[in-house]
Amino acid sequence: MPKKGKKTKVKPWCNCYPAERPPRFLRPFLLLLLREREGHGYELIDRMREMGLEYSIQDTGYVYRTLRSMEEKGLITSQWDTENAGPAKRVYAITPQGVQMLREWAQTFENLKVSLEAFLEAYEGMEGKVYAPKIIKKAS
Repeated sequence: MPKKGKKTKVKPWCNCYPAERPPRFLRPFLLLLLREREGHGYELIDRMREMGLEYSIQDTGYVYRTLRSMEEKGLITSQWDTENAGPAKRVYAITPQGVQMLREWAQTFENLKVSLEAFLEAYEGMEGKVYAPKIIKKAS
């Protein structure tokens, strides 16, 4: 419950979630993308957008702080790419510890998926079919 006099910030993705961002699934998405292939920060943000996760320019600092934190925990590594044209970019890669964490997240999401499907089935039994998702995945 928000404190008196404080407004709860709600983003357009959901009018009922009392937070500035959707649930914090940034780490598992970054691990998934890095399991697929190495990448630098802005590339990872673009790839997340292709999966329907929107991070605005204001959120890029959050993404980079998360990458640094993941590196400190040994989930990913990074090195500077100075060979390509333009400014040097830090390229991230997943570690074996990160792969293990990704497996744990996948199991967590599978458990969550079962719970969400049960919720939607019960809701649709009372209220009818839920409308299609509002997040639109970009065509590749």
